[in-house]
Amino acid sequence: MSTENEVKSPYDTKSVEQNEELQTGILNELHALQKKTLMYQRLSAGLMLVFVIAVLCVIPSLLSTLKATRETLAGVDAAVAQANEVIAEANGAVAEVEEAMNDLSDFVNTAGEELTSVADGITQVDFETLNRAIENLDATVQPFANFFSKFK
Repeated sequence: MSTENEVKSPYDTKSVEQNEELQTGILNELHALQKKTLMYQRLSAGLMLVFVIAVLCVIPSLLSTLKATRETLAGVDAAVAQANEVIAEANGAVAEVEEAMNDLSDFVNTAGEELTSVADGITQVDFETLNRAIENLDATVQPFANFFSKFK
């Protein structure tokens, strides 16, 4: 039998040793890969646990902050409503003051016109004629005064 036509047995010692070495190398690599994977899984789980704990710690304070913010906003809304009422009342008061000022201005203008007409009337009075009329009235009333003075 020729060596070329010989079929090698799969259980040949040399090939079995090579297979075992190859399998051992592959198993070692798989073992190292699994160690790395396990380490990363543990690290991920730890980080996830830290994140969950942090979220659970932050949520109550966040909720209380939101509640305080709502209460503050309700107070601000009430203050704004009161401010709007005060502004409306102030606008009404300003309108009343403007109306009163317009009425006062009209009164002053009217009174000024009347005083001007009275002053014009006084300047047109003829005092000489007025004095004569008073003297004539005195002359007319004097006899009545003397007559009634006797009955006292």
